[in-house]
Amino acid sequence: MQVSATCAIGLERVLASELERFGLTTGARSAGRVSAQADRHTLASALAGLRTADRLFLLAGSFPAADFDQLFEGVRAIPWELWVGKNDKLVIEKAKSSRSAVAAQNAIQAMSLKAAYERLCPRYGVSRMPETGALVSARVRIEDDKAVVELDLCGEALSRRGYRKHPTEAPLKESVAAALLYSAGWRYNTALYDPFCGSGTIPIEAALMGLNVAPGLLREFAWESMPDGGRSELIEVREKARSAIRTDRDLQISGSDADKSALESALANARLARVDDRVRFFQARAELAAPFTDKGMVITDPPYGKRLGTPAEADALYASLSSFRDRFKGWELCFVVDREDFSSFPGSKGSSLKIIDGSETRFFQRFARGS
Repeated sequence: MQVSATCAIGLERVLASELERFGLTTGARSAGRVSAQADRHTLASALAGLRTADRLFLLAGSFPAADFDQLFEGVRAIPWELWVGKNDKLVIEKAKSSRSAVAAQNAIQAMSLKAAYERLCPRYGVSRMPETGALVSARVRIEDDKAVVELDLCGEALSRRGYRKHPTEAPLKESVAAALLYSAGWRYNTALYDPFCGSGTIPIEAALMGLNVAPGLLREFAWESMPDGGRSELIEVREKARSAIRTDRDLQISGSDADKSALESALANARLARVDDRVRFFQARAELAAPFTDKGMVITDPPYGKRLGTPAEADALYASLSSFRDRFKGWELCFVVDREDFSSFPGSKGSSLKIIDGSETRFFQRFARGS
């Protein structure tokens, strides 16, 4: 099966590496997307285990679409009965067109749905689909007069783990937090501290990663309820994932925030993620933070002015971060910031990763250990 996984722009390399760890053969990469080949087992493993992906799609069909007649015939030829049951409701969730004669989004969606149902209704012996069962989502992309139809295998986005029921303002998405941990090279036996923890996403993701808890262990996926879905494969993968959890690991993960309500959210989220006994949260101002061991990593997403506060407050905040070099000697420092020139952070040379997530552009700046 040919699939594609999506992520925040800039994290394609991290996502490709993770797909390969689950046995998928990766192919072309584009902005926020990695293509891959999978069999049923590796697909199930990826759905349950991917930390850095937002969604996973199956390529349902690809064909010329220079006009609406070609679009209709191409969509009707797709074997929708493999994925849409007799009572299910198919939704063409999104349509996108570029450099193509077929360009009207609403018309593409309506024509594609009509074509799919024209195939499904005769096969199920009905004049119209009841649409009382599961929701099945698909997307249509047309570029240079060629259509690609993709089936959403997830349902709820993979980036939504289910534990963040108490968000704070401008939270970091779970999949992005996991990608930052991978990019920083963090390992479970390395101390981790987030001095601007907010709703606790970075420490919680680190704890789940450190304990080897699969992020999709407690949820269901659209693929497993489809006629040709992978329910049996996902049952097997979940059983294997449960046996792979490492509760014997000793983690040193802490998070702090000056905002008491943010800490309350972080604690509540950690309880929902079942890692509240593995992460220490406490109230503290970041400029007073101190290391709790000789070596470790600071990985944090400060509340810069474009998201919280004013630009002047952001400047003052950034200036205060330089003190981390003196206080956290022997620690590696990693900051999510909104300006590329933060690489001039005094005292060390660092690498930068540009991340575009929706309308926000961020830079993940990583600096060598302090002296």
